[in-house]
Amino acid sequence: MTRIFGSATTTKSFVVARGGHHGSTQIAQKVLDCGFYWPTIFRDAYQFVLAYEQCQRAGTIMSRRHEMPQHPILFCEVFDVWGIDFMGPFPISNGYSYILLVVDYMSRWVEVVATKTNVAKVVVNFLKSNIFYRFGVPKALISDQGSHFYNRAMSSLLEKYGVVHRIATAYHPQTNGQAEVFNREIKKILQKLTNLSQKDWSHHLEDTLWAHRTTYRTPLGMSLYRIVFGKACHLPVELEHRAYWVVKKCNMAYNQAGEERKPQAKWTYLANFIPCLRSLSLNHHFFLI
Repeated sequence: MTRIFGSATTTKSFVVARGGHHGSTQIAQKVLDCGFYWPTIFRDAYQFVLAYEQCQRAGTIMSRRHEMPQHPILFCEVFDVWGIDFMGPFPISNGYSYILLVVDYMSRWVEVVATKTNVAKVVVNFLKSNIFYRFGVPKALISDQGSHFYNRAMSSLLEKYGVVHRIATAYHPQTNGQAEVFNREIKKILQKLTNLSQKDWSHHLEDTLWAHRTTYRTPLGMSLYRIVFGKACHLPVELEHRAYWVVKKCNMAYNQAGEERKPQAKWTYLANFIPCLRSLSLNHHFFLI
């Protein structure tokens, strides 16, 4: 335990930057996903978090269970339904003041980006580049009634791709509850990572997103990363301490691996070189004629 939790690299991976300062259960589950185990892992993780000042200062004791939407949202597959919301304005960090967040209702996968403004053009470009072109066209998009979501440009984009736009009403904002929940989680992690002025939050956004995706989720029984990719996300600490998968599945004998790779590289080179020779000879023949 001391060797794992006492390492500076491990602390950074599991707790600080890429760990997100989550609770003891999530940290213990992340350690298990990395291939480490000892009998008192959950108790040690609890004591570790209990002694960490930032976790105690910014953590919450309990969270309120959110109400179910009045009209249940039906979805069949991953990336069918996305919720979208803006966070901010925050203290200006590297020119950015807002965070645009989208969450998949099926897998809970989250995508975020720092933005300078919260206008419709930013939303349209983000949806096309980060959602439609990467995860496919969804069946529905859920948002609030903000002018950056409910406008002519958004309507034109969603109509072009055949996406249903569902609006969360003011009297029942829980319709877009998933986005609201993850807004709070992202803010909580950023609060623990930033300095007192909170003007460096844009530099920690990627670490926050990584921590959020790789954290064990009790209701789901796994991390968001495992849900989407079907495997645990390997962290740098696993190579440092030679976790089980590193020893069993990775070839750590670099010299032997290099010798075995030479014949493969030779045949790969020949496979690419011979067609080039044929092409050159064919072109030379035509030139002589």
